[in-house]
Parts: sequence; C-alpha cells; structure tokens
Amino acid sequence: MGERRKRKNGFLRVLGMALLLAAAVAAVALAVRSQREGGLRSFWRSLRGKNGAEEFFFENASGGDVAALDLGLAVASNSGLYVYDSEGELTYSRLYTWQSPAVKTEGDYGAAWDVGGKLALFFDDDKVIKEIATEDPVVAVGVNQQGYAAVCTEQDNRGIVTVYNSLGTAIYRWSAGNDRVLTACVSGRDELMVVTVGRGGSRVLLMRLDSEELGAEYTYPGLILDAAFTDAGVAAITTQHLIGLSSALEERWRADFEGRYLENYSLSPSGCLLSLSDFQVGGGRTLSFITAEGENAGSLELDAQAADLDVMDDRRAVLSDGVLTVYGPNLQERERYACDFGAERVILRTDGTVLAAGTFSAYVYGKDEA
Repeated sequence: MGERRKRKNGFLRVLGMALLLAAAVAAVALAVRSQREGGLRSFWRSLRGKNGAEEFFFENASGGDVAALDLGLAVASNSGLYVYDSEGELTYSRLYTWQSPAVKTEGDYGAAWDVGGKLALFFDDDKVIKEIATEDPVVAVGVNQQGYAAVCTEQDNRGIVTVYNSLGTAIYRWSAGNDRVLTACVSGRDELMVVTVGRGGSRVLLMRLDSEELGAEYTYPGLILDAAFTDAGVAAITTQHLIGLSSALEERWRADFEGRYLENYSLSPSGCLLSLSDFQVGGGRTLSFITAEGENAGSLELDAQAADLDVMDDRRAVLSDGVLTVYGPNLQERERYACDFGAERVILRTDGTVLAAGTFSAYVYGKDEA
C-alpha cells in the first residue's frame, strides 16, 4: 500500500453556482433515468468520463468533504457519511444532519465528523466501527493506517485529545489546559502522538501513548498550521516556514518562504508539496517539493492557483485551472488531463490512477494505463 499522510489547509478554488446547479440537474436526471432502467448500479457502470475516465456520482454530497478509502471513496456530506467501493458503488451510508462535515482517511480506515458538533464516526471500507459521542465540540481528528484516531475537542478554548484504537476503545486522554488544540496525529506504530497547540504562539508536543509524561516540545513564535510524522522525524508548517524536526522535536532545518504567501500544501511521510504565491491575489506562483530531509527536490512555475495537491510515494498531483497534472519525484511531468467539470479535490490512488472530485461527481483518470 502506498504511503499517504495527506494534510491540507483547506484552500479550495471557488466554483460558480451556475456550474454546480447545471451539474446537479444533469446528474439527477441521469440518475432518475437509470433507476427506471435497472437501478443505480447499472447507472454508475454506464457512466464514462472525459478521455475515457470513469465517473463516480455522489448522492446528497452537497457541502461535503471527500477522502480516499484505499481504492474507494468516503464522502462526508450535510446528510451524513457515504462510503463507495472502487467501482463507485455505494457500500453503506449513515444519515445525519451535519453543518460542517469533514472526513480523514488513512489506508482502510477513516473518521468523519461535524466540525463543532459532538459526534465522530470511526469506519473502514465495510462498516462503521463505532460512533463516538463527545462531551465537547470536535475541532479536528487524525487517523493512521492501523485505525488509531486522535480526536481533538474544545470547550471554552481549552483543548482535549482522546486517542481511540482500531476497535473504537479510548486508550489515552490528554488535556491542553488553557491552550487550544489545533491538530493531532498518531504515528504508524501506534506508540507516539504529535499534538499542535496554540494561543498567541504555537507548540508542537510529542507524547508516548503508554505514558502521561510529555516526551518533547518545540515552540514557534507564530501560528503552526499543521504537524505530522515524516520518514525523518516530524514536519511542521506555518504561514512562513516549513520546519523539519527530529524525533525528539529538535529543529534540524527550516525552509523559508521568503515573504511569499502559502496558497496550498500537502504533507506526506516523504516530504511536503507547496504552492507559494508572490502576491495575495494572482501572479508569480511556484510549486515546490521539499523532502523530509529538507532538500528541494524540484520547483516549477504555475500559471494559476493550485486548487488542491496530493502526494503518494513518488507521485505528486496538482489540480489547477481545470487541468490535473501528475508529476514524478522531482516534479517532472508524467500525465496531464483536462479536468473542467468543476473539480475541487485531487486524490492519488494506490493502483496508479488519480481521482478528481467535484461537489456531485468524480472522475478516475489513468485507468487504462494502470
């Protein structure tokens, strides 16, 4: 299974309402016709996308978030959780009324929640493992490939992190006191957890799940947006720096954005794919991949804003201005696809294909070559 630790800042290209409404009307019309001719399964199988790409259609996915679940897809929408298999067929769903749905996945496991709500779902590609009702509002959740989930909750700006194992059993709980918890993630071996907290400045904290004592701490004067485990230790990203930390949270290197604005990023075990702009709006955009050891593996100029980025193994994917481009490890172009149906997200998949998802549908590209 390919590596994935995709972490994003949520910068997405705003789409025109006319395009969304047109797509919704067309999709509903096709769905109704398909149901009359033999149901949703034949409907999904009959759809063919651009350049021979295969299309998935989402029911009730308005206002939602999507993430890969191995070769399938998990969709958290205003109406609940929907899990699809590799052929785009609905495996199961759970209906809820969510205001700000979010989903995170890693391998065969995932977590879905309503940001600011008091419910989190842990699930795999076959079932919902457990529903977790929390005392305080959920602000973020991190999940690893073994199904361990770190749930961040907050009440009166006081953060708490609770870690659950793959069975949905709580095994660890930590309070940030008067600090706010921003993010949390568990290592691949289920032994360590990295937590980002902040109030004014920010701190990255390292903890062992078998101990109540703090393992290590790193302090930064500004806001740390995210932190995650890498092949070389821990990486932390801010609005002005990408920082490489050792396994003891000692700073080893720092990549300075040199006054440029961070537009988008994707953190992975092997490094970080960054989109930087010379201006807050328009012009002078650069795409770079910084390895976990702090080396710049490649850079190139972008003609338009990167709506979304993804990294898996030696592949890097960029969705920009209706074009989906897949690059190699040094940002040499490998594949390019026209992707003008209103896509907002890009997901590299373990079978070598790449998925671009919009509000109501997604196309899988490279299927014939994979």
